[in-house]
Amino acid sequence: MTYKKIIVAACLMALSTSTMMFTSCKKNKLTDAEISAVQDGATADGTSQETQNLAEQAKMLGSGNMRMAADYCSMLSGCATITNDTINNGSNPDTLTIDFGSNPCMCRDSRFRSGKIVISYTGHYHDAGAVIDMHFVNYSVGPSTSDMYTVDNSSTKHIVNNGLYNGTTFFSWSITSNMSITKSGGAGTITFTESKTRVQFAGDPNHYNTANKFYISGSANGTAANGTGYTAATASGKDLVRDMSCRKHFTQGELDITPSGKSMIAIDFGSGTCDNTATITRNGVTRTITLR
Repeated sequence: MTYKKIIVAACLMALSTSTMMFTSCKKNKLTDAEISAVQDGATADGTSQETQNLAEQAKMLGSGNMRMAADYCSMLSGCATITNDTINNGSNPDTLTIDFGSNPCMCRDSRFRSGKIVISYTGHYHDAGAVIDMHFVNYSVGPSTSDMYTVDNSSTKHIVNNGLYNGTTFFSWSITSNMSITKSGGAGTITFTESKTRVQFAGDPNHYNTANKFYISGSANGTAANGTGYTAATASGKDLVRDMSCRKHFTQGELDITPSGKSMIAIDFGSGTCDNTATITRNGVTRTITLR
């Protein structure tokens, strides 16, 4: 091979390597649209869990205006009126309504809420075999009165208590949800469908308590507000952890989100600290995001 051919071959090899590196970088890059989709997915998942926690507290506390001692650490507040309709006397599902009023009020988790959550139930959240269905009436929630997202009235959530889990003193629940959430300021709508299992592993086995902790596993799919479709699943061996002493977000676990036509992005909620940050990673490229 002549010297000239060697030089040409070397240049072609370098160009090929450079092209592969450039293509790989483009493939691994976390775009703003994808990061927004991941945040929307986490928002929808968190909203679904949050409404379930509110329902659990409200059912335990019964009817009346919610004015509890500050050390109880409930998410509810004095502006949440709870009405418990037990006219069926146990023969049919009873109905419990959490009414936050028409004007946003700040709850004990420092989030503002308005509208209603309506819960139909055959038993307490911690009763084996209990079936709980939820729907929403103009329900909105957010970190400030100017930044609230609204759960569409067509959204539903279905919970079944499966009984004690694997011979422990703690219960497990099957959860399915179909939700549509409109972001503040008309910034788009998030759709979210999930099928999850929730297993308690610490705390009070029979009542709501801030010492309660749950493992959450399963899958979801939906569309982010920017139109990006996605699927999501908890990573194997890294179930999400919901610690009831942390009022807003998951404290541990990994949720793997795959935007349509893209490679998977892992969202890591940390190692137990109660905060509003998480890291997202694709093929070694990592970013830190802020959760709503």
